[in-house]
Parts: sequence; structure tokens; C-alpha cells
Amino acid sequence: MTFQLDVLDEPLLEFGGGGRSIDPRMGLMEFGPLQPGTGDKVRLAVIGTAETVEGFERFVDRCRTGIAADSGRLTNLRPHFPGLGNANPFRCAFEVEAGARTVLPRRDIERILKERDNDAAVRAAVDLFAEHALAIHETSARPDVIVFALPTDLIERVVNDTVTGDADEDPLPENVPAGLPLDFRDLLKARTIHMRCPSQIIWPSTWDDAQKVNRKLNGRPRRTQDPATRAWNLFNALFYKAGRVPWRLHSPEDGLKTSYCGISFYRDETGQHLLTSSAQMFDERGKGLILKGGRARTERNQRHPYLSREDAYDLLRRALDAYRRHHKHYPARLVLYKTSRFNPAEVEGFEAAIDEALIEVRDFVWVYEGSPLLAMREGDYPPLRGSVMEMGRDTMLYTRGSVPFFKTYPGMRVPRPIMLRPHRQDTTSQELAAETLALTKMNWNSTQFDGASPITLQAARRVGRILKHVPQGFDAQGDYRYYI
Repeated sequence: MTFQLDVLDEPLLEFGGGGRSIDPRMGLMEFGPLQPGTGDKVRLAVIGTAETVEGFERFVDRCRTGIAADSGRLTNLRPHFPGLGNANPFRCAFEVEAGARTVLPRRDIERILKERDNDAAVRAAVDLFAEHALAIHETSARPDVIVFALPTDLIERVVNDTVTGDADEDPLPENVPAGLPLDFRDLLKARTIHMRCPSQIIWPSTWDDAQKVNRKLNGRPRRTQDPATRAWNLFNALFYKAGRVPWRLHSPEDGLKTSYCGISFYRDETGQHLLTSSAQMFDERGKGLILKGGRARTERNQRHPYLSREDAYDLLRRALDAYRRHHKHYPARLVLYKTSRFNPAEVEGFEAAIDEALIEVRDFVWVYEGSPLLAMREGDYPPLRGSVMEMGRDTMLYTRGSVPFFKTYPGMRVPRPIMLRPHRQDTTSQELAAETLALTKMNWNSTQFDGASPITLQAARRVGRILKHVPQGFDAQGDYRYYI
């Protein structure tokens, strides 16, 4: 058999003043953010030990004058951080508010370190930080973002490296077994989700190259990014969590107003019940909406979770109604992503909700991330990012790969393609692949050029890890920036 391999153009992002670039950092430096927001500064509060509070503030001061890039030929991959002064890529200041510093007594940290039971230690650490976050939240001078500056010994005691890895790595799939240890980050986010103030967890290795946080399994230090890249990622995340939008997808003026919705599944805290979460990305304004769905079902082999007709209808109906409240109209087109195949009854529910909203153009796509197929390229580098191959109804897409803009492959492992398997398709396979590739650039938690999965699925899975700690019936926050 003969297959045609094409390479998609790198998707454009839109920044301030309508400026366009394929790279988040280059676009921010040249054009500034899409939506600077109100006010000329992001107000921060910081909670930590005396050493970590001082270390974080020292890093903010260091970043004001900029951080040089590492010497070498990969200048596009690791650009310098221009600073928070006249060349500020975010066009605003970042300041720790007076009176917004909370120094934790060392004896409170020591008490947690001495706790023998892992889950008890995690809960105690979460209680400690959540209690002080609530006290800050209830003051009249509420910050835009609360920073949790963790000390190294506490990280090594309570951060569950064996389950989720670092905060910016992709979440686990739906089939995570029950009975795993508690995850500090997820539980802390769940405990503070009701506050109208997002949070950012930061480690000493962000501001101090000499700080090494050992992994629990093998005792080896974690790898850290260069200082300029750490600054880019930190301030971009703080900027987004403060309610501002760094960039959005560039859409042609004559294109249909499209809503992208990702549906993923997660187990509740007991590990017994499979539930659903949804992440709907609002491209026009750069917003992400989070919805909590009902209990999922699984096929006989327990490999493909799905929703009943009623739950599928309810979840998508609520998502579309939220879109309408936000934009004052329904989208003209809906793209629905799932991490498992579509069930006929589930599809009926989705179709009913879409028909009620009078949406004519729709695409239902199963994103299969365990592709057994690989493409090989001559030479030492993997296939180009954006390489796409149609294989019948399926489309193989490389969302990670060699990038000509960087003149290298920026990853550490051999990239694997994803398979797009449309169930219902009103758009061409090439258009769906191009949109999926573009959605990998929409992780506002960092300035990474690409991602392995579209943000709709990244967001839904990341959110599910937090929602499992939120009691049923609790009105969870719907804004995505509270979950990252």
C-alpha cells in the first residue's frame, strides 16, 4: 500500500494589536499579549518558609532586568527573557503586595516531615497551606494569584512523583488504578478551588540552580530548565492566572465560529466510580470552561468509557449554554474530542444537544494516543512536527517532532504520533488535523511551543485529577485557570 505523507504549516498564534507569530515567546516580545487586562500590575501573595518566600521575591527582582539565554546555536529554542522593565513582554508589573507575605513556622514543616503515613503527611501539608491561603483570600486586599513556595524537604516528603510527575507534564489516562497515594498538588487545588483566587506552586529549583529535588523512586535529581525558560514559563502562568490572555489561535475572518470541547474521564476519590469532565476552550476570547459530568459507563472489556444518552445530552447542553452566556450566541460549529471511541447511545445524546442549539457543522473525533505505527525519517532526527498521513478514515498526526524554527528536535524521547479517528465528520481530515495541531499550542500554563495532545484533552484530564477530590454536589469553579 502507498500512503501520502504531508507536512502541515506551523499554526499561527495571535497577540496584541493583531500581531501573529508561530512561537509564544517571540510573539509576546514583538507584539505583547492579546489581552493585557485592567490595571498595570499582577498582584501576588506568597506563602512559604522564610527561605522560600525570600527566594521567590529575589527571583522576581532578578527577572526585572532580564535573564540572558544560554550560549549556543539554539537561540529560538531557548531565547533570553527580556525582563519586566521597558522590554516587558507582558506589558505589566508583577509585585508581591505589602502585607501579602505569609511565613510558615519551621515547626509546622517539621511536624509534617515526621509523619510516617504518606497520605496523612500530604493532608497535613495541604491543610497548612490551604488555611493560610484562605486567610489571605478573606482580606480586603485580595491578590490576583497566590504563590505557594514549597521548601525542598517538604517537596521530597509529600509530592507524589511516582503518580503524576512534575506539574507541567501530561496527566495520566483514565485507567489509573485505584489505591494510589494522594497527590499533594491535586488535593491542594481541590481544597482552594472555591476561592476567587488562582494559585501557583513553585519550587526552590525555579530560582536557585543549586537546589536539587530528588525523585522518590531512584534518588536522582530532577532535570531543570535553563533560568530564562523558567522565567518565561512562570510569568506567563501568573499572567494567565491573573485573568489575562497571552495569545489565542489565529482564525480566518471568514471562518466559522467554532467551539472545541474535550471530554475525558476520571475516577472518584474511592477509585470505584468513573466520572467525566469537560474542557471547552473559547478561542475568540481565550477562555476555558470546566464542567463536571455524570457517572460514566464502560464496555465489557473495561477499556472504552462512555456516557449514557441522558448524561451525554446533559453535559453538552450545559457546555453549549455556557458558551451562549459567554458569547451571546451559539457557535456555528462544534468539534468534540474524546479519548475513547464514541458509543451509539452517547452520540444520540450529543446530537440531540447540538440539534437544539441549531448547530449544523459538527465533528466528533476519537483521539487515539497509543498508535502502534511510527514514521521513520532519514538521518538522525524524528519526523517533522505536523507530519500527517491519511490512512483510510484515520489520520496519523505528529504533534511532537523536529521543528525547523528551532533547527532541532526539542524533545528527549522518540515522539509518537496520535491517531485521529472521526466518528462524525463534516470537515476534511486535513482541516481537522491542522486544528488539532493548533490546539497543542494553547497551554497557557507555560510558553512551550507545542504539546503532545490538544489542549481540550489536556485540560479535561488535568481537571479530572482535581475534581475527584471535590465532593459531589459541590459547585466547582468553572474557570480553567483555577485548575492549572
